[in-house]
Amino acid sequence: MYGKPALGTVLPLAGMAAAPEAIPGLPLAKALQAIAGAGFVLYCLTACVLISIRIRMRRRIATKALPHPGDQGQI
Repeated sequence: MYGKPALGTVLPLAGMAAAPEAIPGLPLAKALQAIAGAGFVLYCLTACVLISIRIRMRRRIATKALPHPGDQGQI
Protein backbone atom coordinates (compact mmCIF):
# COMPACT_ATOMS: atom_id res chain seq x y z
CA MET A 1 0.00 0.00 0.00
CA TYR A 2 2.66 2.55 0.97
CA GLY A 3 5.57 1.23 -1.10
CA LYS A 4 3.74 0.19 -4.28
CA PRO A 5 2.30 2.64 -6.82
CA ALA A 6 -1.34 2.30 -7.74
CA LEU A 7 -2.15 0.52 -10.97
CA GLY A 8 -3.72 3.61 -12.55
CA THR A 9 -0.58 5.68 -12.11
CA VAL A 10 1.65 3.23 -13.97
CA LEU A 11 -0.46 2.43 -17.05
CA PRO A 12 -0.86 5.96 -18.46
CA LEU A 13 2.92 6.37 -18.41
CA ALA A 14 3.28 3.29 -20.60
CA GLY A 15 1.02 4.91 -23.22
CA MET A 16 3.10 8.07 -23.23
CA ALA A 17 6.20 6.10 -24.18
CA ALA A 18 4.68 5.14 -27.55
CA ALA A 19 5.23 7.39 -30.55
CA PRO A 20 2.19 9.55 -31.35
CA GLU A 21 2.14 8.23 -34.92
CA ALA A 22 1.83 4.67 -33.63
CA ILE A 23 -1.40 5.36 -31.78
CA PRO A 24 -4.30 4.83 -34.19
CA GLY A 25 -6.78 7.68 -34.46
CA LEU A 26 -4.59 10.29 -32.80
CA PRO A 27 -4.27 12.55 -35.88
CA LEU A 28 -8.05 12.37 -36.35
CA ALA A 29 -8.61 13.20 -32.69
CA LYS A 30 -6.29 16.20 -32.92
CA ALA A 31 -8.08 17.45 -36.05
CA LEU A 32 -11.48 17.04 -34.40
CA GLN A 33 -10.25 18.88 -31.33
CA ALA A 34 -9.02 21.78 -33.48
CA ILE A 35 -12.35 21.94 -35.33
CA ALA A 36 -14.25 21.86 -32.05
CA GLY A 37 -12.10 24.68 -30.68
CA ALA A 38 -12.72 26.81 -33.77
CA GLY A 39 -16.44 26.08 -33.54
CA PHE A 40 -16.51 27.15 -29.91
CA VAL A 41 -14.74 30.42 -30.74
CA LEU A 42 -17.24 31.04 -33.55
CA TYR A 43 -20.12 30.30 -31.16
CA CYS A 44 -18.78 32.76 -28.57
CA LEU A 45 -18.24 35.43 -31.23
CA THR A 46 -21.78 34.97 -32.54
CA ALA A 47 -23.21 35.18 -29.03
CA CYS A 48 -21.30 38.41 -28.32
CA VAL A 49 -22.50 39.95 -31.60
CA LEU A 50 -26.12 39.02 -30.91
CA ILE A 51 -25.95 40.36 -27.35
CA SER A 52 -24.44 43.65 -28.53
CA ILE A 53 -27.13 44.01 -31.23
CA ARG A 54 -29.82 43.36 -28.64
CA ILE A 55 -28.38 45.98 -26.28
CA ARG A 56 -28.17 48.57 -29.08
CA MET A 57 -31.74 47.89 -30.18
CA ARG A 58 -33.04 48.22 -26.63
CA ARG A 59 -31.23 51.54 -26.18
CA ARG A 60 -32.57 52.85 -29.49
CA ILE A 61 -36.15 51.79 -28.70
CA ALA A 62 -35.90 53.21 -25.19
CA THR A 63 -34.79 56.62 -26.43
CA LYS A 64 -37.39 56.84 -29.24
CA ALA A 65 -40.42 55.30 -27.56
CA LEU A 66 -40.36 57.13 -24.24
CA PRO A 67 -40.54 60.91 -24.62
CA HIS A 68 -39.79 63.12 -21.65
CA PRO A 69 -42.88 63.93 -19.54
CA GLY A 70 -42.68 67.71 -20.04
CA ASP A 71 -42.20 67.62 -23.82
CA GLN A 72 -45.85 67.08 -24.82
CA GLY A 73 -47.54 70.07 -26.46
CA GLN A 74 -44.46 72.28 -26.55
CA ILE A 75 -42.99 73.62 -29.75
